[in-house]
Amino acid sequence: MATGSEAAPVAAITGGAGGIGEATVARLVRDGWQVVVLDRDVDQAKAVAERQGVIAHEIDLADTRSIRDAAQWVEREVGPCRGLAAVAAHLENPHMPEDQDADEWDAIVRVNLTGTFRTLTEFGQGMLARRAGSIVTIGSITAFNSSPLQAYGPTKAAILNMSRNFAVAWGRRGIRVNCVCPGPTRTPAVEASYARGERSPDTMIRETALGRLVMPEQVANAIGFLLSDDAGAITGIELPVDAGVLATQVWGLYGGVPQPADD
Repeated sequence: MATGSEAAPVAAITGGAGGIGEATVARLVRDGWQVVVLDRDVDQAKAVAERQGVIAHEIDLADTRSIRDAAQWVEREVGPCRGLAAVAAHLENPHMPEDQDADEWDAIVRVNLTGTFRTLTEFGQGMLARRAGSIVTIGSITAFNSSPLQAYGPTKAAILNMSRNFAVAWGRRGIRVNCVCPGPTRTPAVEASYARGERSPDTMIRETALGRLVMPEQVANAIGFLLSDDAGAITGIELPVDAGVLATQVWGLYGGVPQPADD
């Protein structure tokens, strides 16, 4: 990390106007990065940027030209991009496979999988030329097991595999690539889903080892660490931030997660 009179290193965050994205912006600002907030909702991105004292620019992960233009704009107008957090994603509500909307399937694959791949390749060009950089993709605990997120889960599983591919392909060219996998996180979008009755926070809490859901700042802390030089020997990993959902596994077959005894 640059210090003193050195220029602060540049980090770009796609989906930076959202819950985890904005929390990541705040974390990286505290860590001394020069941050660029990238989002399809450019007005919200500008509002986040104003709150955090950084820069905003538009990006649409469904549009290859938009991704390319954003990457080139960052390099040209802000500086060499050393860190990338690929947070942007198309979300999905739970449903049965036979109820999958075909257009939504295509949109989720186009944004989550193809869009993430193109984000890495476009922003990675400058990193490859300089032989230095760190990238964090965003998976999900739905990547590790089945779920009623019929399109979202498979795209997140693919992002895990893709991140490993990039980690090995680019590792000896100076670039680290890791994947953070959030569990049930209390983002504004998920809170709105709770309010509409599409999900139940109480049901989700019962499936955690810690008895609580994840906050966006906790996911951002993992992203910030993996982007930092403190993680300089770490690449190709998947780091769950899930309050212990993956750890509970088959506890439900034996009555569920143990509850604390009354004091």
